[in-house]
Amino acid sequence: MNASHLSLRLQTVADFVQPGARLADIGSDHAYLPVHLAKQGLLTKAVAGEVVRGPYENAVSEIEKEGLENVIMRA
Repeated sequence: MNASHLSLRLQTVADFVQPGARLADIGSDHAYLPVHLAKQGLLTKAVAGEVVRGPYENAVSEIEKEGLENVIMRA
């Protein structure tokens, strides 16, 4: 699983997102869901929230790797 190939659970959530959406992904781990949706142009803004250091660092890395810092805020 990665931002291009979501798990069935995350893909099920993604299927409900409408164009122009704002998203809050609390407990985001790797930020795969917001990154996936932002790459598809579905999000205007998103927050990827994580309180555990390792998963937070993974989310930051994923967001920066895809150049989506202007769309996805890290919290």
